[in-house]
Amino acid sequence: MLKQVDHVGIIVDDIKEARKFLTQVGMEHQRDLDYPERLHASFYQCGQIQIEVIEITEPYERERRLGGAKARIEHIAFEVDDLAEVMTFFASLGVKAQTHAPVKVGDSLNYWTVGDTSDGVVYQLIQRQG
Repeated sequence: MLKQVDHVGIIVDDIKEARKFLTQVGMEHQRDLDYPERLHASFYQCGQIQIEVIEITEPYERERRLGGAKARIEHIAFEVDDLAEVMTFFASLGVKAQTHAPVKVGDSLNYWTVGDTSDGVVYQLIQRQG
């Protein structure tokens, strides 16, 4: 059902600081993802898994997702073959998605779980297309 861990998402208060640290410890920068009104994110390779660092720019979301912390792990992302099948199974366990429909990001469809319904952890489920 869950193929592999795709990445771990970490919310940070300063993405430039995070970039500097991650490159200093030998992680290779892979790509950036920017939504200027909402967030800036960078992905770094660590073995077979990527680390995504995210700086939230929208004030309410920043406070909600980061609080007063300097950084915190926000989600764990899994690649799946069949997003609808996985979400149906998760729903049978009482897990809810943050959105009614999958969110397209690049070449993939994504759902994020509501942490309170998935044992306190937010899971991102990714189905690659193409």
